[in-house]
Amino acid sequence: MRRAPNPVSLITCAIPIVVLAILGWQQRWFSDDGWINMRVVEQVLAGNGPVYNAGERVEVTTSTLWFWILLVGAAVGPRSTPEVTGAILGLTLTVAGLVFATLGAGLLARARRPLAVLPFGTLVLAALPPMWDFATSGLETGLSFAWLGLCFWLLAMRAVSFEGGTRHAAWWPVWPALAIGLGPLVRPDFTLYAALFAAALLLMSRFRLLDWLACFGIAIAIPGAYQIFRMGFYASLVPNTALAKDAAASKWGSGLAYLVDYLGLYLLAIPLVIAAVVIGAHVVYARRRGSRARWVVVTAPVLGALLHGLYIVRIGGDFMHARFLLPDTFALLLPVAAIGFRPVRRGLRVAAVALMAAWAVAIGVLVRTPYAISPGGIADERKFWSRAAEHPQILLREDWAGTDQYREGREVRAQLAAGRTFYQSLDVRDGREVGPRLPTATGEGIYVAHPNLGILSIAAGVDVRVVDVHALADAVTARARMEADPTRQVRAGHMTRPEAWRLARYTAPHALEPHNLDDARAALRCGDLGVLQEAITADLTPTRFWTNVGLAPRLTFFSFPANPTAARAELCG
Repeated sequence: MRRAPNPVSLITCAIPIVVLAILGWQQRWFSDDGWINMRVVEQVLAGNGPVYNAGERVEVTTSTLWFWILLVGAAVGPRSTPEVTGAILGLTLTVAGLVFATLGAGLLARARRPLAVLPFGTLVLAALPPMWDFATSGLETGLSFAWLGLCFWLLAMRAVSFEGGTRHAAWWPVWPALAIGLGPLVRPDFTLYAALFAAALLLMSRFRLLDWLACFGIAIAIPGAYQIFRMGFYASLVPNTALAKDAAASKWGSGLAYLVDYLGLYLLAIPLVIAAVVIGAHVVYARRRGSRARWVVVTAPVLGALLHGLYIVRIGGDFMHARFLLPDTFALLLPVAAIGFRPVRRGLRVAAVALMAAWAVAIGVLVRTPYAISPGGIADERKFWSRAAEHPQILLREDWAGTDQYREGREVRAQLAAGRTFYQSLDVRDGREVGPRLPTATGEGIYVAHPNLGILSIAAGVDVRVVDVHALADAVTARARMEADPTRQVRAGHMTRPEAWRLARYTAPHALEPHNLDDARAALRCGDLGVLQEAITADLTPTRFWTNVGLAPRLTFFSFPANPTAARAELCG
């Protein structure tokens, strides 16, 4: 029988978790991209459905599950400050992730009857400043930690019970399969992690085809139901952000720069090499004992971290410092979140923990990003926006009042309340607004084109149409085939689309239009481009829903030339 953890183990394992909770709350904030999620929440509460702009069904939230958590939090929490509720939820999920990781690694360690179980990988996580920033932020990072930790803990419990001689059916109990199946709803790219966790679950269960099929059915029940909703509501197989960012593209150069920016700044080679040695010892022990269950539960998150990290590098990383690599760091350290001390070779493990703790203290105290935006375009997002807002803590929407984006949003809200109607680009350069005010296609409303979708849209309100120049919230230009052009990509995954498409969709024709705008207007009525517009703007009747379900595969893979003249020739003949 395994011994219960002793008080020393409980206290020491709790220290890095408490430290991260304190530092995460100290750094609490809501990022500009986090406000995009909140914009969709406010649209739902206003009765417009899960959309960014009323009247256009575009899925702009990458993490489906995080959006619905934010929505529930906003619905039951204080309606005046849903961002505070969101920050609390993010921090709670981050802490839960570390707790699950410690419980899972502790179970594997205690099965070997150690003298004590002490923190190890959690020391690394608690020491990284980006972990403090993204413990809140309004983004799904905390949910990513919680899901990874939960899956690992559930698999570790199963592995330990299997070592005790019990070999369950793959589908029973149902919790591991249910949890693993949520992976694609945490982030679409977490399907990779979900597949590896699912393989681990099956390999540590008894082999019966019906059991495995039942397990598969349980795992896909929730994501499968949502996928039908996505296809019918948005006429797409994936979130619009995956199309706009071209998640299948290869951008190794910028991806490697993103990796080096993260690994190099925090000297992560030191803790990762130490962790690799301990993980190797885990694997050797599992192979020596002939414990397939222990072997797969240790290797699944590590293999997932390496493959997913490689994918992040391949697509070019991100513009936010460390953000996309934090979940991979977390997953890599899951098997050694805590480690046990046994009488044999106790000194080596004491030395490893001492070295890890020394690194953690040095990094946590001394190292910070030396930039707000690096020469390569990577941003310390919290520092950048805090400086722009001239406010040390940018959590409440009023804290953003010092930014140009907030002021622009308030101005157009006032213009709409005064009954004015126009389309205009609001990208401010050198203090001047860019683009004249043009009449709208419908003769109603205000449309503003801008490269930032977050706080501006919150300040403007749900009735102002915010048009995305980077296509993350634009289902039409997200499908435009863009040629590589460094002048158009100002941030990783963000490439400016030709303005003609926005003008063609949202402004009224006039006599002096350039020729390519006429081409864009014509192309919008032709072929699958016309079908796409109808799919996302027509009234959502039951017939329209099921028609969209059938169209979703075709429209997901549909693309057209970004050049309006070429698009007209291709689509209209």
